[in-house]
Amino acid sequence: MKPECELCKEDKKEKETFSSIFGEGLTEEIVYKLFNLDLISRERYFRNLQVDNLIKSYLESLENKNMEYQLERYMRWLGIDEEKIKEYLRVKDAWEKLVEKIKNGEINPSNLSAEELIENFPSQITEELVKEELLSLKVYSYRLYPHLLMVQPEFTEKSEKLIAKKVLEEAFINLKNKSIGIHEIDETGFGVSPSHILYEFDEFQHTYDMLDIQETLISTAIRDPVNLEISREDLKARIPIHKTKSSNVILIDSSYSMRGIKFRGGIMAALALKELLQTEYKEDKLFIVAYNHKPQILESGEIIKLKPYGYTDIGLALEFSMKLLSKEDGNKNIFLITDGEPTATHRRNQTPEESAFRAAYAAGKMDVSLNIIMLDYRPELRFICEKMVRLNGNATLTHVKNPLNLKEFVVKSFVDRKRKARL
Repeated sequence: MKPECELCKEDKKEKETFSSIFGEGLTEEIVYKLFNLDLISRERYFRNLQVDNLIKSYLESLENKNMEYQLERYMRWLGIDEEKIKEYLRVKDAWEKLVEKIKNGEINPSNLSAEELIENFPSQITEELVKEELLSLKVYSYRLYPHLLMVQPEFTEKSEKLIAKKVLEEAFINLKNKSIGIHEIDETGFGVSPSHILYEFDEFQHTYDMLDIQETLISTAIRDPVNLEISREDLKARIPIHKTKSSNVILIDSSYSMRGIKFRGGIMAALALKELLQTEYKEDKLFIVAYNHKPQILESGEIIKLKPYGYTDIGLALEFSMKLLSKEDGNKNIFLITDGEPTATHRRNQTPEESAFRAAYAAGKMDVSLNIIMLDYRPELRFICEKMVRLNGNATLTHVKNPLNLKEFVVKSFVDRKRKARL
């Protein structure tokens, strides 16, 4: 067999990526695990990145004889000694051997654990995911040590799409026992989309805009191929699928009190609903809005990067949502996620609670359905939310004890509403 040329080998080496070596399945699992790291694991992951980045810079400075003394000071500050440098080199060598064994077929990557890879090779994993644009590295300097460059990994638009797909899959797996499906139900009735159902035209049942011209002409051509004179018996009506379009806003509380698992649950709910609409309900509209003391629409790639801060102005968030929905048609719904009572207001003559009440009432007058999801069941929050429900007149109130179950609840609520609307 003719040996592979050196240029071909180099070209093949350049095209090799993390997913091509470890497999797309494991790569997606690693990205999703990074998103779902608990607080302790996340802090450990970030610290390991900083330590490895500093050691790498230090070793490079030894070769270039540049800033060596300053880097040594930073290393002492982070508790990095000679033993940790040796450990860094051992891990680097172990990673290279692991990759080589996978390439040679000695190790099947499907047998590897995503958790163990993240724990043992945080820097190497991050570096490879950056190359595939699944992560980006934000470089910044520490205030006390301006020459010390820190790194902050961030998810990208590409990884957001991947995570959204995983979140929705997980939501439906958890809902499987409740037989929740996402298949469209075809019904006869008035709608906007044509179907496969054909009937003889009946002026008492059908309107002329339901005429199927092509089928009518075919019927005429078969009956009268010479003169092609259309008669009443040739008329065919195509019955449209009955669809009810909806326009939706999901409001994620991004105030400082939402930090931690509550915030991750809110992000997962938004991603799941977005993925559901993009794959199964493409005729529907969804706005994802983060709100604290100021609401903002989140575009693709921005949802996953959101950070909690600020106060909570529910009234302003609802008014902002109503402006978005006023330009849309179909059934209009707002999913309001909150973990506490309003703490800010944009109206000088109203308290935060009064502002929220006013907005809930205004939404009801606009026929906007309000779905309030509480992550806290304190009596004071429950009182405010119950009053908002009464003022809206077409609202639901739900308490979700575990924030990570938000995605299941939001997906189930949306699918149930679609089914009821079609019936």
